[in-house]
Amino acid sequence: MRKPFRISRRSFLKVSGATGIILLTANMIKPATKLFQIPEKKLPEQTEGMISEKWVNSSCLNCPARCATRVRIVNGKAVRITGNPLSMVSEGEICPRGHIGLQVLYDEERITTPLKRTNKVKGSNADPGWVGITWDEALTEISTRLKANRENQGPERMVVFNGLNSRSNEDLIKRYATAYGTPNVISGDSLENEAVKVGRWLADGNYGHIAYDIGKANYVLSFGGSIVESERPLARNLRLWGKIRRERSTRAKVVVIDPRYSVTAAKADQWLAINPGTDAILALAIANVIIENKLYDKEFVEQHTTGFESLRVDASKYAPETAAEITGVPADRIRSIAREFAETRPAIAWVGRGVAGWPHGTMTSYTIFCLNALVGSIDIPGGIMYQNDPVYRELPKVVEDDIARSGLSKERIDRRKQVIRNQEISTNTAIENMLTDKPYPIQMAIGCNSNFNMTAPGAAKWEEALKRIPYYIHIGPFISEMALFADVVLPTTTFLEEWGYDHSPAGSGFAEVKIKQPVVGIKTDTRNIADIIFEITNRAGGTIAESFTGIGDNSEGFTKYRTGDLISWQEFSDNGVWVELQYEYRKYHAIFKTNTKKFEFDSSFMVDSADPMNAGIQRKSRHEAPVFQGKESEFPLIMTTYQPVLTMENGSQNYPWAQEIFLAMHGVGWTSLAEINAETAHQLHVNDGDEVWVESQFGRLKMKARVTAWLHPKIVAIARGQGHFAPGKWQKGIGINPNAITGLSYDQLSGQSALYNTRVKVYRA
Repeated sequence: MRKPFRISRRSFLKVSGATGIILLTANMIKPATKLFQIPEKKLPEQTEGMISEKWVNSSCLNCPARCATRVRIVNGKAVRITGNPLSMVSEGEICPRGHIGLQVLYDEERITTPLKRTNKVKGSNADPGWVGITWDEALTEISTRLKANRENQGPERMVVFNGLNSRSNEDLIKRYATAYGTPNVISGDSLENEAVKVGRWLADGNYGHIAYDIGKANYVLSFGGSIVESERPLARNLRLWGKIRRERSTRAKVVVIDPRYSVTAAKADQWLAINPGTDAILALAIANVIIENKLYDKEFVEQHTTGFESLRVDASKYAPETAAEITGVPADRIRSIAREFAETRPAIAWVGRGVAGWPHGTMTSYTIFCLNALVGSIDIPGGIMYQNDPVYRELPKVVEDDIARSGLSKERIDRRKQVIRNQEISTNTAIENMLTDKPYPIQMAIGCNSNFNMTAPGAAKWEEALKRIPYYIHIGPFISEMALFADVVLPTTTFLEEWGYDHSPAGSGFAEVKIKQPVVGIKTDTRNIADIIFEITNRAGGTIAESFTGIGDNSEGFTKYRTGDLISWQEFSDNGVWVELQYEYRKYHAIFKTNTKKFEFDSSFMVDSADPMNAGIQRKSRHEAPVFQGKESEFPLIMTTYQPVLTMENGSQNYPWAQEIFLAMHGVGWTSLAEINAETAHQLHVNDGDEVWVESQFGRLKMKARVTAWLHPKIVAIARGQGHFAPGKWQKGIGINPNAITGLSYDQLSGQSALYNTRVKVYRA
């Protein structure tokens, strides 16, 4: 058995910072040697020519929040990462993931040169037989393949898998796909957030992530939201959580509705262990109490909404006693939280990932989101905000030739926009269609920092589909599970070694741009994704090369080009951020983009029958009974998976600091646990620490049981992030990946993968 990496409590806290989540785990950090010896007092810039120190501004990429950072460099080595005090999104703070950037940078198992596959057999257990090749050899082969596919097969038969990348790299990836002529850019957003975005669109006409003005809220009602574990933007959530709970004269009240007792629930005032998949019923019951007792914001409802009568009729069917029988939440508790929510304003109804990942996730998200309008919490301090994104310098229009125009006119493999016009992506639909060559066979693929066969449900189908791709190019800093299926791997720099720009997801309201710039010299034969794209487009020639002319020519130049209208290059480099703090509340004349130009309790985007012109979507009920995969008689429990705060979203878990405190709520790391309610475990004759099998109709996994009172008796909870089979001495063979036994099903409207409706059984191994 591998001996775990150990660090001391004092060392970890000095490197990681004293966040609330880390303090929860302080008792389990074990003594060991420090990785970096950081002097206690500040070093001068130069001491007798022996020691030098400087701070360099950059930004994180261990999760989509992309927080602004400052990196301390001592004698050319990065030794500490902190938040940038000029950043207003995170107010100068970063989350525990941000500190792991040091181990991302100094990962000894990063790829240092381009690699070519010699073993034609592909699979999770197949040795690719990598051999090192030069960049010229790699790019020549890739360029030849791309040209042949474009001219002979058709550009649409090349797919781009877009993982977690900087905004600048994402802009270039999408631009390249358009110039090449493929409509198939597949991201991972529909694995967690698509239903929330579509639910919000039904109500206010805005298709995007919801921004919550949590720092000014007095009441937070969280439906399935892991606000201080994994909800975006995490660092801002953590910072403002401390503000609303301990730093204000008025302490905000937080109620968490979730079958699992999460870190967020542990830090809340109340936890309601709702029956899985019944959140929409609870939301309607809350609306029932608010409407019947006339506690809603009458002025806002009358002036800025439509469809109130429809909501009133639907809610009237769910008195608290009726809802209690379905949700498992007592009727008196429903009444009390409904009154508190309506009377303790400003109040927020948070739509979390836990309610989106169901076959009826869009309508559940829509129903919960409507609670915000019911109490007037729309575009007010402490309510829902309408995110301002930065306006970068506009790029010239992509130059398209006949081949590109033909390819872009083809149907996408993920069948997006088939149900609603705003649907951006359906990640797992793409892979299922690839297995059946619908609407056409895929001949080539490029993966950019992607690892979907690890992070998406139905992992076996992803592996089967990856085997079928005749030629796959993987671009990333390490060998991930997805890279194991590649024919050529191009090694990239890490986010602390590259040029770029970023901005955070919705959450602050105001716009903020962060720089990425190399904090240390690049000592390996790696390149930035942006520079790889510029080289590939230059070799392609024609309209593809023309589309990338005059926009900077390389990663640094492109960053300067796009941000030049916002801030001077010197100031951007010196400060690390550009912030536009002005935010206008109550701009109701501009924010509602529905057909009525109001907030719609009865969405005008829904029609009574399917519209052949795709002008609307068929009307759906605000709620439906949960649909599960697997028969209850055979699989009596429901598996729910979750993302701990130290699950890295860059596709790797090969970081000892993250592994050491992986399961913060349980005080353990380096493992996976099957979390089972104590009463359920007693019935199954399972004790805490027993090895058990968790089995669905799609397979079974073995792990240790954690018997606890911290979750609903009908569920088994398993953390995502472990179970890697790609190389990495701190990740390979550690724990299990619950996605391997999660079935594939989808939300009816958004195409989002359903993550929480797989039934399982548990028995001793």
